[in-house]
Amino acid sequence: MRGLLIAVEGIDGAGKTTIANHLCDFLSKKGYKCVVLKEPSESIYGKMIKSLKSRPDPETEMELFLKDREMDVKDRILPALEEGKIVIMDRYYYSNIAYQSARGLNADRIRELNERIAPKPDLVILLDLSPSKALERIKNREKLSIFEEKDYLENVRQKFREIADERTVIINAERDLEFVKREVEKAVMRLMEK
Repeated sequence: MRGLLIAVEGIDGAGKTTIANHLCDFLSKKGYKCVVLKEPSESIYGKMIKSLKSRPDPETEMELFLKDREMDVKDRILPALEEGKIVIMDRYYYSNIAYQSARGLNADRIRELNERIAPKPDLVILLDLSPSKALERIKNREKLSIFEEKDYLENVRQKFREIADERTVIINAERDLEFVKREVEKAVMRLMEK
């Protein structure tokens, strides 16, 4: 049996890593095999993205993410799905669409390019919160990334909402963590019961 692919999405500071890890623990306790994968990955392109000191033009940026994702799909995502695992993505191509379309690229084109190389997720969990709250949460990080500016994040948040589709469950990530965890668990269990 092919596994399931769950993408945890949202702007920086939304709690994606916390929720992805919680979800894997939750599912493991129920007897499911799961793995959390984070993008950008550790591929040569993922490392290039993480080491950027300034942002390249939107097209170049999108290309880097696409190349990283193509390797991630081949090396980690598809093998895990073929082993029947639940793959939980800490960011996936919905981030690519939201972040690069917020810089002026066409969202439909970004989706199409990604869906040529990457499997569609069975479920997208969009952790939604305001950029001011998000920046408040991440201000303690050692250094903010080149993607973490309030006006830009407001635009990205709007793009995430616009691209939400029938696979997407939007969860209010401004609520306390326990509430968010329960809402995510419910969304995933609805998927498992289908």
